Amino acid sequence: MKNILVINRKGGVGKTLLCDELAFALDTRQIPYNFYDLDGQGGQIHEPCEMPGAAISIIDTPGALQAEMGEWIKDADVIVVPMRPTTTDMPATEVTLQLIRDNAPHTPVVYVVNGVNRFRATQEFMEFFTEEHPHDRVYLIPQSEAFVQAKLANESVQDYNPKGYPAIAMKEFTDAVLGFIGVVR
Repeated sequence: MKNILVINRKGGVGKTLLCDELAFALDTRQIPYNFYDLDGQGGQIHEPCEMPGAAISIIDTPGALQAEMGEWIKDADVIVVPMRPTTTDMPATEVTLQLIRDNAPHTPVVYVVNGVNRFRATQEFMEFFTEEHPHDRVYLIPQSEAFVQAKLANESVQDYNPKGYPAIAMKEFTDAVLGFIGVVR
């Protein structure tokens, strides 16, 4: 079983959105998967499930520090760390990053900045983050109404508006994560 862990102890950073988009990417490829909602707040399009023949698990975690986080991190094959482009969110994110360094220093980590826009806060955040993590790949997901509209339609943003920048950015992210666990395009 290959585990994709989407984690940040900070809430409201887009963990559930990314889990849904990863599930949509596997749906499109007709690859069975398990979908676990450890957050319990709901809001996802995909219901928690265990599919027959699944070799991949997508794990949506809560936006709060949990005693089990270290074990979840140890069991992950790829770790997705979503964050918002504000420096005020970084202290909580840094706690998550330290847990990853302590429990799975060799596991691939995919950083995702959700809600990127052209304004100063985003620019300052990106300068700060790239200075702190100069060698890490960061995926930028734009702030867009397309995500809200796609969710209302129970669709992936890639299906809702496939030529839009949000869909292109999300496809780049989902392809990268699935590539880490051996799923080809």
